Amino acid sequence: MAAPAEVLNVVTIVKRKRPAGVRSWRGYVVAEDERGTWVFTPAGSTHTGVDRDGLTSTLEVAQDVQGRGRHSIVLLPHAAWFVAHWVLGSEYVVHVDIATPPRKSRAEWVFDDLELDPLLQRDGSYVVDDEDEFAVACAAGLISDTEREAALLAVESLRIEFHTGVLVAEGLEYLDASAGRTLAKL
Repeated sequence: MAAPAEVLNVVTIVKRKRPAGVRSWRGYVVAEDERGTWVFTPAGSTHTGVDRDGLTSTLEVAQDVQGRGRHSIVLLPHAAWFVAHWVLGSEYVVHVDIATPPRKSRAEWVFDDLELDPLLQRDGSYVVDDEDEFAVACAAGLISDTEREAALLAVESLRIEFHTGVLVAEGLEYLDASAGRTLAKL
């Protein structure tokens, strides 16, 4: 007799842009630990977005250069000012959206993107993308002074965290373990 299939909760992740725009995708909650909630999205799953002009698009999550979606896992921290993304076969080790702390409401997680994007490259270098967009958003009042300070502290905290390698290794372990499962695309 076959063992009963494991049932994983499916949640929706909503990334809001300021002043307008939103992206959302779904994933399986594969773990909850002291860091937060880990959500896996299988290759071939889609995300839908509405840009600031109101145009809607649907694409595969974590696309490679050929437009094929890849397995990915996201860490939604308990109270930290970021959301971290690991993508199987990516050109980087981990990509982070500096963001308002993710908030859960029923089966949906929502966060506001604060523009800064720290990346840990395969060669071990740490870079921060979109600093110019962050400065413009701050100047335009789209990011408050409190959010600005929290965002800059999160960037420095991640620089230290990535140097120790513990968070990076945990994310890669969760990604590898989840990619080995047979889960339907969403």
